Amino acid sequence: MNLAGDYPYDFKKCVEFHGHLCPGLAIGYSAVKAAEGLMKTKASEDEELVCLVENNSCAVDAVQVLLGCTFGKGNLIFRDWGKQVFTFFDRNSGRAVRASFKQSNPAREAQRELREKIDSGTATEEDKKQFRKLREDYTKSLISEPASYFDVKEIKMDPPPLAQIADTLPCEICGEQTMVSRMVQREGSMICKDCAK
Repeated sequence: MNLAGDYPYDFKKCVEFHGHLCPGLAIGYSAVKAAEGLMKTKASEDEELVCLVENNSCAVDAVQVLLGCTFGKGNLIFRDWGKQVFTFFDRNSGRAVRASFKQSNPAREAQRELREKIDSGTATEEDKKQFRKLREDYTKSLISEPASYFDVKEIKMDPPPLAQIADTLPCEICGEQTMVSRMVQREGSMICKDCAK
């Protein structure tokens, strides 16, 4: 993917993984960079570093690329709280850092109005150009000034549980292999939650 503009190499890797450049991705990138000031974060080979994310936005892709935290390894934990908040826990040191997004896009209202015009088909070429410029300016600001967009503090927390390897059994209704720990027992049968509805 060819990126116009001067972006750091590691952000370009995030864009390559995510598929496009956007402010949401830059928020995740900035969260990691802001947290580095309190805790030296580095990519996790296994579960040494855990990230708890409180959203499922574009931002999480940057966390995966920069820190190696993934659902597959069990060191990316999703809490559906709708916040741009990222907590990083280092199992080796027992330290945790919480980065909370504090500052929204200063041009948010102008962008919203332009987005409405674009979506309704009434935007001029100048409107579209202005919209792209506002997004690009905001993205560059996030990347170059991460500490100004986040409240970052060290917190105390218990270690998140390690990833669990669980036995699977076929659901007695649909036959699909299902983690036993996620199955429901109904009238003596072990069934998946989907079939239990």
